[in-house]
Amino acid sequence: MSLLRWTDENDIFLPELDAEHRALFVAGEELHRAVSAGAPADQVKERLHHVLQLAEAHFLHEERLMRDSAFESYEWHRKQHDVIRRRAKRTDGTDLLAVAALLDYVAGWLRDHTAVADRIMASHLRNWMRNQAA
Repeated sequence: MSLLRWTDENDIFLPELDAEHRALFVAGEELHRAVSAGAPADQVKERLHHVLQLAEAHFLHEERLMRDSAFESYEWHRKQHDVIRRRAKRTDGTDLLAVAALLDYVAGWLRDHTAVADRIMASHLRNWMRNQAA
């Protein structure tokens, strides 16, 4: 069973950010399969590290765009990213149950976050980009 499956419904209509989201879904699903299959702890930890690196790079990218465009809800949005950062720090990457719990949480969070917070941000960014181009 797929935990993180990308569909067009996940699009926020900014191609660069959508590509980053897709990569997170794919890496998260690979991690889910590894955990579900009982992969060795070192492989799970390596995949978890990859997912967290992708997430951090993506968060920093979004945060830079929000700051550059003077997004009014920047702090609210960044705090949502910080929730994942804190949970990830508290997770022992060698504990399969802890990784599975983190992954389950992140899967729901990611679906909700892209559906609401990222779409609000994306709308702001599209308007800002149009104004920059004018």
